[in-house]
Amino acid sequence: MLNTLDIGEGVGRHRASLNLQDVSGIGRLNPRLQLSFTAHPVPHATVVLSDVTLRLEHRQELIGEGRVAGQRLYDGSAVTFEVVTSQRLLRHITDGLAPEISDVQLDARLRGVGHFSVDPTALTSPGPLRIANDPEPGQSKDFELSAGMPSTLQIARGAWYGRVLAPTRNEQYRYLEVALPRDDEELGAEWANAVAHLDGAEQAHASGDDATVFLRLRGAIDSLPGAKQQILAGISDTDKRADLDALLKQAGKFLHDGRHVAADGVQAGTFPVDHLDAAFALDLMRVLLSHLSLMLSAERERKRN
Repeated sequence: MLNTLDIGEGVGRHRASLNLQDVSGIGRLNPRLQLSFTAHPVPHATVVLSDVTLRLEHRQELIGEGRVAGQRLYDGSAVTFEVVTSQRLLRHITDGLAPEISDVQLDARLRGVGHFSVDPTALTSPGPLRIANDPEPGQSKDFELSAGMPSTLQIARGAWYGRVLAPTRNEQYRYLEVALPRDDEELGAEWANAVAHLDGAEQAHASGDDATVFLRLRGAIDSLPGAKQQILAGISDTDKRADLDALLKQAGKFLHDGRHVAADGVQAGTFPVDHLDAAFALDLMRVLLSHLSLMLSAERERKRN
């Protein structure tokens, strides 16, 4: 059943259910999803979530996990899981929604340890169906939750934006994600050196070596396949190719003018660079390498067809 999580320990051993009531987002730098459920244990039974984790996934990616411990379930009582996630993962969910899809779907699993007991009044009142190895009325037992197949939680797209994305949006930050075409093996091999220089620039930035960031990013441009004037030869539209070439040259000039020690050990560049300059240069090259590679890959695919 959609938006319902079953609590049990195997086939036929249903102990309680959690029905999703609301999903909301909190936190801007460290976003969390709060999932609010109402609990419904089987009649005349006491169920305690001794130590239970809710795992959320979307399109085979882990979105995050939340945990509750020592919570006793009454009929209609509230249970809230707070799931730590990230801006990147929230974007992964949103980017995967096709226009015709009306709901966000998350795969949910419960795992952990629960505690189950039967009320002594179950001897004279309709109570939970007794199964082999169940505790006698008035007695209790611990059990491990059976994960089984994931349950599907559905959130309306309007609620996803209003209740999750809007409250976690940080007006001071915009999160940028770039991609290189993994399916184009030829292009991937050709650009391997450029990507290696990008990795080196990211390492230098993390180490606080801002001048080396400029050196490695300049190396990324220089290591693109073919002569520099031929990098964009695969772009068939001449006006687009000319503008992209000018853009790439200007980026190269900016990286060259930033003060750094060249590969031959000579001091180069005309202006000093700081950590903010290095962060800008990294973002600039991430965008250029990503989207230029995607353009070239698409051009090659069109020519093959």
